[in-house]
Amino acid sequence: MADSTSSSSSVSIDSINSLIGATNTNRVSGLASGIDVDSIVAKLMTAESQPLVQMQQNLQLTEWQRDDYRSMNTLLSGLQSTTQTMKLQGSYLAKTTSSSNSSLVTATAGVTAGNATYTLSNIKMATSAYNNSSGAITSQSNFDSSQSMWDLVRNGAFSNGLNWNVNEVNNETQTISSDGTTFSLKHAYINKNSSINTGSITVKTSGGTSTSFQVVTNPSDFKTDGSAGNQVLLDRETGKLTFNQTLSSGSTITVPNYSYDTINFSITTTAADGKTQNKKDFSFDPSVSLNAILTSISQSTVGVSAFYDNSNKMVSMTRTDTGNLNTNGAEIQFSGDFLTTTLRMDASKEQAGTDASYNINNLPGTSTSHSNTFTLGGVTFSLQGNSSSSSDSASIHINNDTDTVYKSISDFVDKYNDTIKQINDKISETRNRDYPPLTDAQRSSMKDSDITAWTTKAQSGMLSNDSILSSALSQMRMDLYSPVSGTDSSTMNQLASIGITTSPDYHDHGKLIISDPDKLKQAISTNPQAVMEMFTNTGTDSSQQGLMQRLNTTLKNTMNQIEDKAGNANMTTSQYSMGTSIDDINDRISAFKTKLIDIQNRYYNQFNAMEAAIQQANSQASYLSQLTGQ
Repeated sequence: MADSTSSSSSVSIDSINSLIGATNTNRVSGLASGIDVDSIVAKLMTAESQPLVQMQQNLQLTEWQRDDYRSMNTLLSGLQSTTQTMKLQGSYLAKTTSSSNSSLVTATAGVTAGNATYTLSNIKMATSAYNNSSGAITSQSNFDSSQSMWDLVRNGAFSNGLNWNVNEVNNETQTISSDGTTFSLKHAYINKNSSINTGSITVKTSGGTSTSFQVVTNPSDFKTDGSAGNQVLLDRETGKLTFNQTLSSGSTITVPNYSYDTINFSITTTAADGKTQNKKDFSFDPSVSLNAILTSISQSTVGVSAFYDNSNKMVSMTRTDTGNLNTNGAEIQFSGDFLTTTLRMDASKEQAGTDASYNINNLPGTSTSHSNTFTLGGVTFSLQGNSSSSSDSASIHINNDTDTVYKSISDFVDKYNDTIKQINDKISETRNRDYPPLTDAQRSSMKDSDITAWTTKAQSGMLSNDSILSSALSQMRMDLYSPVSGTDSSTMNQLASIGITTSPDYHDHGKLIISDPDKLKQAISTNPQAVMEMFTNTGTDSSQQGLMQRLNTTLKNTMNQIEDKAGNANMTTSQYSMGTSIDDINDRISAFKTKLIDIQNRYYNQFNAMEAAIQQANSQASYLSQLTGQ
């Protein structure tokens, strides 16, 4: 039998089967003739399969070109993102601020702020309302605010005690899933006055037999030997139930009624508008500590920062907002015995917050603000300290932020140059038609380094002289070089007028150069409005549109064209033109593979017929030989 894997042909029958998708690879042939049928068929099929190889190579080329288009769209998307930012007025009207006395006042300026100097004097910072416990909440020297509230109450830690909020539970039932003696209530921290502490719990077997178990809470009273009858030990802290006999699976435990403890309270604050009331309800089980409760208050939306001071053994609560926010009462109001009795918080003892006050630019009268941060004329002022005297003042200077705007424009120029360079490099690549995509058979006989080198050449030039990208580059150059009409300055209406020109080197393909940095900085400093309008103007006519408006339109149109042709990762092949071509090639490949399988089967059938004839001839010769021998 000829071995299909050791064919004398350069291409084995296994390679052919893999290429065409044939599954019948266990043929036995050449037994009678001794001919290497697989080798002969492989050679025949190599010639027959050349159209298939070409179709697969065309498919690979199409997919490479599609992927290159998509990479160009990713590149253009990055430039468009920068362009979108450069369409914003804030990119050109940035302001810089400085303070003559930053220990009193600092400031930031928005794009609407004018260049000016503001003087603030007689500054008094706003303060926050706060409230402290009216006295020590404990007399114990070893009071530990990180202990659980359950333990603190059990040890009598609070001077005024703690009255738990009692929550009632009636007829709680549970079905036992497996035999055992230990189970748990749905709730822990059972109230000391709960009737369950001296009551009974009923257990009903699956057969209907009911048994009552007397509840005990003192372990010393619990008799596991049954000498005290049916008992169940209740751990009030955990809600654990321990029966003195094993309960069988399927039994039902029924607890008539019990109550468990929680800590419930609410805090209400007055919002910064001085009117809106913000109420927040809190609920904790006794496992939490005092520190945890105060942390939860501080992290909530009620607008209060709370802490326990161990030195004074008092709780302090401070509003997170400054200013006198509630002229008709306390800014922090308390509801719940835990706050008013245990922590000794009294709203009437509150120290009210105060508003910030200042004089600005010698205006008559004193200006006020709830907050130490306020905005006037597009400038946001932040008070940092109090004036020590009437002459203790600070001057805030607002100017154009030339450096920031210059960097924004410079960064855009760099991004634009990098983008057009990569596009030009791609459309200038040479198409290496002498390096078609490798077949699997070719790859199997090559080294990895050789495969990489070959594939790099084969992939080159997929977008050579591409019309979509070439047109986009031409349009982008026109977008940026054409004057913009209707700007604040008739002499500042194109890039060259602010010191940005194109590279004189032809090989740079229209690269932008900030040829006169000083001229650009002067334009930004002296007339930022005109610079902004040159880049951001809107209008229906292209001549009136700013550079970024034009460029953004070109980028969007180009990306849409590429997507219509090459799609994106989220589109099906039927949604873009190259995808349709890919589907068509795949269909033709599938049909041709079927045809090749039929051809291969025909070859094997012909050889099989020859083998059968040879076998028959051999049998006849053997028979005649036997007759002659007689």
